[in-house]
Amino acid sequence: MSVDRRTLAPVLARRGVLKGGAAAAGALLLPGALRAAEPRRGGTLRVSMTYNPAALDPMTGRNAPDFNTLLAIYDGLIDLDPPTLQPKPGLAKAFTWKDPTTLVLDLEQNVTFHDGTKFDAEAVKFNLDRYRSDARSNVKPDCSTIDRVDVAGPHQVVIHLNRPNSSLPTILADRPGLMVSPTAIAKAEGGNIDRAPVGTGPFRFVSWQDNDRIVLTRNESYWRPGLPYLDALTLRIISEQPTGLRSVIAGENDMAINIDVQLKTVADRAGNLVARLVPTTFFWGAYINFAKPPLDNLKVRQALAWGIDRDAMNKAIALGLDTPGNGVLPKEHWACDPATFNMYGYDPDKARKLLAEAGYPDGVDVPMIGWSDQTAMQRQEVAMAQLAKAGIRVQLTPASPQDSSIMFFGPQKKGSARMSGMGGYADPSQQYDNLLSKDAYYNAGHVELPGYRELINATQATDDLAARKAAFAKLQRFVIENALVLTFLFQTNLMIAQKSVQGVTVDLTNKPRFHAAWLAA
Repeated sequence: MSVDRRTLAPVLARRGVLKGGAAAAGALLLPGALRAAEPRRGGTLRVSMTYNPAALDPMTGRNAPDFNTLLAIYDGLIDLDPPTLQPKPGLAKAFTWKDPTTLVLDLEQNVTFHDGTKFDAEAVKFNLDRYRSDARSNVKPDCSTIDRVDVAGPHQVVIHLNRPNSSLPTILADRPGLMVSPTAIAKAEGGNIDRAPVGTGPFRFVSWQDNDRIVLTRNESYWRPGLPYLDALTLRIISEQPTGLRSVIAGENDMAINIDVQLKTVADRAGNLVARLVPTTFFWGAYINFAKPPLDNLKVRQALAWGIDRDAMNKAIALGLDTPGNGVLPKEHWACDPATFNMYGYDPDKARKLLAEAGYPDGVDVPMIGWSDQTAMQRQEVAMAQLAKAGIRVQLTPASPQDSSIMFFGPQKKGSARMSGMGGYADPSQQYDNLLSKDAYYNAGHVELPGYRELINATQATDDLAARKAAFAKLQRFVIENALVLTFLFQTNLMIAQKSVQGVTVDLTNKPRFHAAWLAA
């Protein structure tokens, strides 16, 4: 099967992603009356976002909020339809499965990187080989099925796989498909462009002041005709969500992203803003280092899962608008099996019994890393209070998302768990493998449980939806029964904007796109 710009028919066309509310994910963030207006050129869109990026190199970044900036600077080989997450052409104007282990990409021509370097097949091979083999790469698990990349012509690449992987086109819309200038890599010391990104995207990098702002300017040579409309994009980093929201109410910024739903009532009272709720595959919970005591013990991990009152947490911190559950996929997702989605309810007595069976009759101390912003602290305090009733005493070390990531996943390996947001991958197999593959950055202990590899491979062996769904049901049961991830709530995203903001979209992985954004007069 293949896809090109004439048909825009996805390779995996049978895949639905979220059944309910999916159309809202791609909706413009503005009143319907303004949507019919002709896009207006010029102006600077000022966006408040909560988190400082970890890095602006797709290969080395670690946090989902990095994408607030990445997708403005870089284009992917494959793009995604925001409401469905179905793959469609990006820098690869067509992609074709020659056989189950051979994917052919036909590339756009007359595309240049921001530094003037030509985008061609050699650039694609350079990027994919770098993602697969560079010592600093955090995306190696995403590329694990790629055996080699061949240049078949100036604008054609052939990707050979070591086994079938039907999710590869969707993966190439994520970090491994974002194309970086080979010239910029060659010129940078050690190839490090973490703070000097060069892509082909609608905006060029100007500056980054940590925990203050990132400034981008229009790419005058952008390959998509007529885009972008804006002169510039300024991303203001305001760690406290209420402060970011107040900056929009006061007109200091035009919109705020990464806002938790409990602030919707504040936005509604302001009267001059548009607030949109968007379903996502993003969820709140805790990464678990299941190679490190005490969470190397299955019964302790299961005690954690039984110790969270998800319904109470949802009411306390999300106005009841998030979705309680287990696992790594929301219940509306086609790959989620409802049979195990609610396996762990709230039962502190059962949690204490499991702890006693594990050798902790007086309870257990669990050191955890967490995020330090006000909203995250509220969520974490609720979780800690609930777990304490189950005999689990959390010793929390709060830090920024970037620092907490380094502390937990980096060489220090601090903490036995890290409370944070998780997920946001387009294909469910990618969501699982980035959490549980032994080589995955987000698997802090780099231990892969026996049986996992066979289960994940089965989800990628075919593009038949029924077969994949059955394979994911088995994988989901394995992950939940082994309590490999502590899940709290699946997030409903809130984006808030002035009524002048037009054309911003956000997909179901909670990633905004500013390509067609514009400001009404």
